[in-house]
Amino acid sequence: MVLNVFPENLAWLWDIIAMIIATVTLLLVVKINGKIEKSGKLPSFITRKIIHIVVAPIFLLTWFLYTCTTVSRYIAMIVPFLFIVQFIAIGTGFLKDDDSVRSMSRTGDPKELLQGTLYYSIIILLVTVVWFYVPASALNYATLKGNPTAFVIIGCLAGGDGLADIFGRIYGKKKFGIGGAKKSFAGAVGMFFGSFIFSIGLIAIFSIEVGNFEVVTLMLPVFIISVVATIVEFFSPPKIDNITIPVAVIIVIVLLFYLTPLWPFDLITIIA
Repeated sequence: MVLNVFPENLAWLWDIIAMIIATVTLLLVVKINGKIEKSGKLPSFITRKIIHIVVAPIFLLTWFLYTCTTVSRYIAMIVPFLFIVQFIAIGTGFLKDDDSVRSMSRTGDPKELLQGTLYYSIIILLVTVVWFYVPASALNYATLKGNPTAFVIIGCLAGGDGLADIFGRIYGKKKFGIGGAKKSFAGAVGMFFGSFIFSIGLIAIFSIEVGNFEVVTLMLPVFIISVVATIVEFFSPPKIDNITIPVAVIIVIVLLFYLTPLWPFDLITIIA
């Protein structure tokens, strides 16, 4: 158990506290970023991508707070679920939140939150349900191994896709794309290095607790996944890369699992 100040029978209560801490932390990140964008100190495309890059990794890091009992993942999933509800409410006009709109939309139109931003949150929700963090101490409860799938998906989705846009806008000269997308080779470089560095970085952080995360051994499969994610992002039509990138990562992991010895982990993580 990573952290629990209560008795075992009240582990669920600590998980609720952890969920509240995670929610407040992410809301603060969005609010602060919205204020920075409003001040004009950074270009809007930078502040928007800051949210894209940091929110999902920060959420994954809050997994350290949970007790990792059977219900932990379902309490943790409340955080992305609340953001999904929030984005739908803002995008449909039911809720007004200027800081969120400034932080996560290109044009300032709240309806944009019903597209890439919503997909991003849905992926985080699915990652939490299927690949929630299993700490070393929880491995005594079942024959489980820690699973790095969540960290690679989020590494490519957040770090890779976020840096792709920043690199592409700053250094990309010639633009390519399908269906109106604007891609560049500079953006592809940002996508690859962002995917690889963020994925390995998250795995390295969690390897402190998860004994079977051998960072050096995982560099090759993460390299392969990052290359494929970069190719998929390059050819993705606009507004759907928050879906195509995670799907591509999952497909590569499944292929590595069945066809090679490079992915010695269960395809899903279940805490019994």
